[in-house]
Amino acid sequence: MSAAMVGFLGLCLVMTLTPGLDTAMVMRNALRRGPAAGVLTAIGCALGLFVHAAAVALGLAAILLRSALVFEVVRWIGAAILVVIGGLSLRAAITGRGIEAPDLDAETVRTSHRSSFAQGLLTNLTNPKATLFFLSALPQFVNPGSSTQALPQAMTLAVIAATFSAVGLSLVGLLAGKARRWLASVRTHRIQEGVMGAVLVGLGIKVALDRP
Repeated sequence: MSAAMVGFLGLCLVMTLTPGLDTAMVMRNALRRGPAAGVLTAIGCALGLFVHAAAVALGLAAILLRSALVFEVVRWIGAAILVVIGGLSLRAAITGRGIEAPDLDAETVRTSHRSSFAQGLLTNLTNPKATLFFLSALPQFVNPGSSTQALPQAMTLAVIAATFSAVGLSLVGLLAGKARRWLASVRTHRIQEGVMGAVLVGLGIKVALDRP
């Protein structure tokens, strides 16, 4: 294994262990809907991360970065999604509505799972800072002397980064989902919703106010 690959694996590990928007979303859905929802949210987040990395590898990121308007639109959409989802959690904490019971019918479970995956995917797709991260990181680990190998190398690194994200966030989802069973009272769930809702709204505001 080359030194460059070791360095990239270390970078992926640090990125995975650093809590962020993805972690908050996975914990929110795992605590609310159980470990399966947490894992599906993690997979959605990882897929969104792969899209960012693949876009950088293919050169599509230039479109986003060259247009300040497009960048701002994507950033504000991402912030709005976080605030809306956080607001729904706060509403559930106040009213008790939307907090699922442990035993759900099959159709409700399927709908919940689709929603969890979509939330994870959208949270990452609308975070343009992920593109900026890969734009600065990938070129450091791709061989610049071979134009024919550069794209396959970059795509391989994109797959590795997404895999790290999927595994790490899935573990977070599983652990948070298990904790949900220990904290099974409605009152506790409402407290969880309130905390995670406040975190997501805060992150959404931070995304909206932050400058790249």
